[in-house]
Order: sequence, then C-alpha cells, then structure tokens
Amino acid sequence: MPTADPDNMRTAKAQSTMYRITTTNTADTSTPPPASASIPPPTLPDPTTNSDGEYSDQELLNLVSYFETSRAELKNRVDSLLAQPIIKPKQIDSTAPKLFEDEYIKTHGNSRSLKLYSQGDQITLPIASTLRLLANNSTIHSFSQTWLSAKFAFRDYTNPLNYGLMADRTSARGLILAVQAFVLRHLLLKNLLSPNKHRSISVSVEARNEALVDALTEILWQAGEYRGATVCMPYAGDECFSNYGSHYVPDGVTERLHMFEFVDISKLRSFIIKCLPYFMKENGVILFLYSLMLSRTLKKLIDDLDHTRLVGDRDEATIQMVMLALTGRALHYLHNGLIEFDANSNLLERPQYGVKDRCSVGFLYWSKHEDDSFWHKQEIGSMLRTPKVPVWLICLNRRYGIIYSTNINLLNNWIYENYFQLHVYTGLKNQEHSCLLSIDTRQQYPASIYGDLFEDNEMNTPDIIQLLQIRWPGCMIENADEVLHDLMTYF
Repeated sequence: MPTADPDNMRTAKAQSTMYRITTTNTADTSTPPPASASIPPPTLPDPTTNSDGEYSDQELLNLVSYFETSRAELKNRVDSLLAQPIIKPKQIDSTAPKLFEDEYIKTHGNSRSLKLYSQGDQITLPIASTLRLLANNSTIHSFSQTWLSAKFAFRDYTNPLNYGLMADRTSARGLILAVQAFVLRHLLLKNLLSPNKHRSISVSVEARNEALVDALTEILWQAGEYRGATVCMPYAGDECFSNYGSHYVPDGVTERLHMFEFVDISKLRSFIIKCLPYFMKENGVILFLYSLMLSRTLKKLIDDLDHTRLVGDRDEATIQMVMLALTGRALHYLHNGLIEFDANSNLLERPQYGVKDRCSVGFLYWSKHEDDSFWHKQEIGSMLRTPKVPVWLICLNRRYGIIYSTNINLLNNWIYENYFQLHVYTGLKNQEHSCLLSIDTRQQYPASIYGDLFEDNEMNTPDIIQLLQIRWPGCMIENADEVLHDLMTYF
C-alpha cells in the first residue's frame, strides 16, 4: 500500500474521484474458489513507479476480489474444523444405534452399562484417582457392594406411597433421600401432593419420573453454581485408560466414565431425561455422586472437604455428602453465612463457612451418640431450618428420613404453624402407609408430658420431639402415645 502522507491526503481530498466498480472481468470473482484452493495475492504496482501514488480501478477490483475470496476460504476452513469431533468415539460403525434411542434402551436397558455414541470427554487416570480419593480416601479400595447396587428406583405404582424412592438400610440412604426431598419439592410446586380420603398420597408414573428429572437437574445445576454442570455416563466398550500403575485398582465403574458438560440448564435437563434409565439401575447412585462431584469441580470440592471424605467410616453418606446435594457445597458447618471470630472475638485460624442462601429444602439433625458431638453441638441456621418449601431431610441418630407438609404455604405465614400436620417418609420397605404427625405449637409444653411414655429416657423427651423442637421450640405431637412407637419402627 502507498505510504500515507498528510499533504497528499489533503490534495486527494480536494481532487477526489469517486471510483466506480465496473462489471468488467467479474466472471473471475462471481464464484469464490473451493476452500482447498489457495489464492495467491494479486500483484500490486510499486508506488515509487506510480506518479500519483494511487491504484487504478482494475487494481482496486483485484484487491477486493482477493480479500473476499480469502475470507470465504477462511470461513470454510473454520467450519470444517468445528465440524470435526473433539474425541472420536470407540468402536463405532455406520449401523450403530443412536445415543439413548428409545428402542435401544428398551432392548438393553437391563445391562450394566450401555454403549455411548457421542463425544463425551473420556475420564483420565488423574480425575478417576481424585474422585475415588475424595469419595473413599483410597484408590485401592472402592465402593462397597451396597453402594454399587444402589439406584434411584420408585416404589411399585400400586403402593400408597408410590411417589417415594426406595432407600433401604443401605449406605447410600442419605443421598437417595436427599434426592427424594427435591422430588417432593417439585411435586409440591406442581400441586400434585394431596392426601386422599385414606390419608395416603400417590402420583402418576409420568409425574414422579418428571419430578425425579427436575430434582437431579436442580441438584447438579446448583452444585455448578448455576453456571454449568457435568453428567457422568458409563461406556460399555474399552476402559478409557489402562496405565493404572501400582497405586490404582480398577473398580469396573470409574474407568469407563465419559463426562458431558453443559452450560445450558434446558440442555442439561434434556440429557438427564435420556440418561434416566442409567440412574434407575445399579451403579445409578454412584454415577449421580460422581456427576455431583464434577459439577462442583474437583478443586472446589477439595477445599470444601478439607482432608475429609464423602463416604464415612461406617460406609454411610456423610453430612458433607448430604450438604453437597442440598446446598451445592460439601459444608462442615450448618450455621448461616461466614464466621471468622470465636465467642471471645478472637480471629479463628480458619473461617467457618456455612449456608449462604435460603435452601430449596431444609435439614434438621439430632443424635444421641457421643461420637457425633461435632454435629450435635452445631447450631442449625435459619437457611436450613426455614427452606423455600416445607420439606426437610432429617438425620435422627444417624438414620435419615424426610418430613414434609402438603401445605406449600406453611412457612409463608406464622399462623399456619400454630397447628399443622407433617408427613414422615423413610424409604424403608416396612413403611407401607403414610405416617402423619399433628404438631401443636400454640403453647410451650414441658418435657414431663412424655415421661410416662419413655421412662428410661433421661431427657423424658423422645428423640423425634427434640429434633422437631429445633425448628418449632416447645412443640408437641398430638396423640403421641399412638404415633411415636409406630414412628420409631420406620427408622
């Protein structure tokens, strides 16, 4: 290009000429060449040999044609690169069924894992090792058989409590019931929980499956801080890596995972709909746990756990795992917000991170075991005690359950909390009917009223009452002598 000179520019402006792009010789420029062809740049005249330092019409036309063709060639090359898969699927043939095709799921839905035909990121040895360390604190020993067989399976449709997930006395009971709490939340929001004349609650198969999809989606999206989520799915072909080394023993599940990342919640929900058969059969709870951990991101989860793990010494779901599902963070503390100073106004060595926002579902805790003093002595903040909907996951003497009200406005007006009813669900097979508690908070009742029922209890107050009084101080259960003995059998 000629060198820009201010004097020449002023002269050109005074004697400007409007260039007209004629239609002559346009046949060469009407159709850009294919992307594979490389167009050489046009030969430009030497400005030192041109007396006026300007290009002719034909030279300008050649320049325009060259840049237009180059731009089209670059666009075609970029589109070609974007169309290529990031990771090539394994063992793919032209006749293979598409990902999660209905007929394919119907045919192979009972197999341990289905073959994926999509570009999910394969798990690597570092990620697999980190997942197992954070879950079990070991890459040699993995999940127990009860964890491997755990799944999100509803009761039989004819059961009076068919809205409930099965959660027998397995190690994964805490995580399964945490998901159940979100299932109840979505059924409440859709006004689908209303007792019939027999005081039982049942919903349609479509409604409960849709609520499960919404629950899994919300939990994963919350763990990703409402910006993204990751879903883990198994691959039935070769393992994603084989260089285990001496410090890693394969478990048959972690090494076959493909990871699918989403930044759009609607696409995440659509994918979970397709993946629902995986979560509802064996290994389903482990797949969801891994998805939850990766949605939180491993770096943040390491900071959350602070040298602890998600599966406890008794092979149970720890409070940190439950908090990860309920709040999106594996919390050590149940109070509101952040505490940086102790009771004497001294700066703590490490800040105590609690619950930041009002939770979608609540959490209540009570234990008589001395080993649980760390959790028992903690104050449960209002963010957990007063959730957005009247659904609480409870942990009573290391056993999990759910209490909920079918009145979605229960927590919106204190008048409703004077006298109300709570349903109890534990997920155990021996609970065949709804357990209903009538709660009275209109006056403060002394603990001695329960003395005749539970004489060997030093506190003279049943554990379930002490748990409920964390949320409703001084409350009592109406007709306690008829209810409490049956209630304890459900835990």
